Amino acid sequence: MENEEKRMISSYEVTQSIHIGKKEVVFGIDEKEEYPYLVCCCTYDNPLSAEWVTDAVGSDDYLEAMQMFTDRVQEQIESVRAEQEQFKFDMTPFTIDDCIPDNKCGSIVGKVVVINAEVNRHEYRHSAYQLVLADGGHGALGGRGQAVFGTSLADGKHARWERCDLLGEIKPEKMPDWAKEALAKIKEQEKAKKSKSREER
Repeated sequence: MENEEKRMISSYEVTQSIHIGKKEVVFGIDEKEEYPYLVCCCTYDNPLSAEWVTDAVGSDDYLEAMQMFTDRVQEQIESVRAEQEQFKFDMTPFTIDDCIPDNKCGSIVGKVVVINAEVNRHEYRHSAYQLVLADGGHGALGGRGQAVFGTSLADGKHARWERCDLLGEIKPEKMPDWAKEALAKIKEQEKAKKSKSREER
């Protein structure tokens, strides 16, 4: 374990980090700096999933810095809780029994697929974060790649997943009412965009 590479942010060695929700809260130390204690947030919501440091604050008081660290962790907990309170439906995770198994080679574009809840962090292992309308990517087309792009039915966010992370297509009889309504809304928005695009030509 001695040869394990240390994680650094600038000259600060990361000694504590907790990833909750969309952000990771990080605590770092560099005793040579005027402000040896660093507290910052990291996000990875970009095409390369690269670390992006934000809201960095330095301090020369360890307890003050640790208080900032724990305050930010608490803020993230409250943020995720508020986000999940918007989902007024059964959040029991979908399983393979709720799916038409994925053969990994056919096209799933235009289909509502189920993301394996276990690939998500613990705070996101709910049905709200599993149903996705697949719309592109080599993986979605059944090609050699793994990338599957799609729109989450619960929050309308467009993101990337891996084909190996899918349990399969949701069985029609297992599709909840909230998801049917969300799917209709997304398709209506896509239709409006295409119509507007044709008008602008």
